[in-house]
Amino acid sequence: MYLNKIDIKKLGILLIVSLITVNFFGCSKPKEGVIAEVNGVDITKEEFNGDYQVYKKIYERLLGEDALQQVGQDGKTLEETLKEDILEKLIMEKLVEKETEGMKITVTDEEIQNKLDDYANQMGGDEKFDEFLLSNNISKDFFKENMRKEILVDKHKENIIKDINISEEDAKKFYEENKDNLILIRASHILVSSEEEGKKILERLKDGEDFATLATLESLDSVSAAQGGDLGYFRKGQMISEFEDAAFSLEIGETSDLIKTEVGYHIIHLEDRKETYEDLKQDIVDMLKEQEYIEKIRELRNKAKVKTI
Repeated sequence: MYLNKIDIKKLGILLIVSLITVNFFGCSKPKEGVIAEVNGVDITKEEFNGDYQVYKKIYERLLGEDALQQVGQDGKTLEETLKEDILEKLIMEKLVEKETEGMKITVTDEEIQNKLDDYANQMGGDEKFDEFLLSNNISKDFFKENMRKEILVDKHKENIIKDINISEEDAKKFYEENKDNLILIRASHILVSSEEEGKKILERLKDGEDFATLATLESLDSVSAAQGGDLGYFRKGQMISEFEDAAFSLEIGETSDLIKTEVGYHIIHLEDRKETYEDLKQDIVDMLKEQEYIEKIRELRNKAKVKTI
């Protein structure tokens, strides 16, 4: 069950790609097996096709088999947009890889394995993880290589933002200009398939049964159920609208009535709410650092010599 709004660009480095608008590509003579050059470094068809097939399957699994033929507001199909984003993702990975060489940043096998173990644990163990790879036609070697790239990008980012200082004045200004959109809430939910099931659980809650225990036992959302229904902190715009409207209207400690959405029926319990400057200060600092990092990445991309082949 997918409660979060689907945004493929939030998967890994595609988020960074989505924030950088680049329209300049030189062209050169065809080169077998290569689709682009970044400062003289090749991007191969094999690299591109590997990423494309993975993200294509994710689109189709989340949005249906005809997902890639859907047309966006820009007049492009999702397939066209996805291909452009994947090429930009590969370009950025090549640029970051080159920069990290000069920074003496490396990724160890142990770090990759730890990342793989985290994924496996989130999916319910090695067997479930292997099933995921098989059902999506992803080789473990391909997955490992993408983990290496992801860790490298994270280290590159950490190395840059550690030297960025955000003043109290800038942080407070950002808060005042964006306070409504900065509110963070932490909620738990129980998801069931029918109104009848939901009403039964509401009765059990009224009779004093523990919300987290019921979520673990009864919720169809297996990911959050493993955490007692906990969805963590989120802001407006990150969840299905009906769910979000209900969650943000609750007081801390309050439990909702039954909420119907496209994925089923929810009972929501509000755990926490952050909306003051003091509560949100660290989040604001992190956001502003992220903005500066994106700008540095944009500069790196603008200076790159990229040729499509």
